[in-house]
Amino acid sequence: MSNSQQAHAAAESVSTVPGAYEVNGAAVGTIRILDGAISTIVKRTVLGIEGVARLSGSSIIDDFADLVRSKRMQDRSIQIEHKDQAIAVTVAVNPYFGYKFPALIAEIQRKVSAAVLEMTGIKVVSVSVDIKGIEERPAEEKAADSGKETE
Repeated sequence: MSNSQQAHAAAESVSTVPGAYEVNGAAVGTIRILDGAISTIVKRTVLGIEGVARLSGSSIIDDFADLVRSKRMQDRSIQIEHKDQAIAVTVAVNPYFGYKFPALIAEIQRKVSAAVLEMTGIKVVSVSVDIKGIEERPAEEKAADSGKETE
């Protein structure tokens, strides 16, 4: 690992999963989970929810990042704050037009909390959702929806 990679890893916040890890009755260490791993769980969970078009950061930066295929979108769209043995998550999204925001936000909050707890054992004390913009659904989805209404 290069010096810059080590410095980046050291600067990133780490969650330690509570509990003792033993083999044959002897403690063998701890499990540490970097924020980047938690951000990936949040990203995949949120993008799997119907009605969410994409994660959202700064629109100008997002447009440039999309152009160069940056993988750091989640760094601008997901913040993790450590609170004792738990975390608070803030995620910025752009939903599709036509979805009811309160129901969509409640689903994001429920699914993110459950996914992080299930995969890491880390309790999520809050999930804040920032809606930064609204996207139009792709033409294929609009056509499929209009076809369903006439049947």
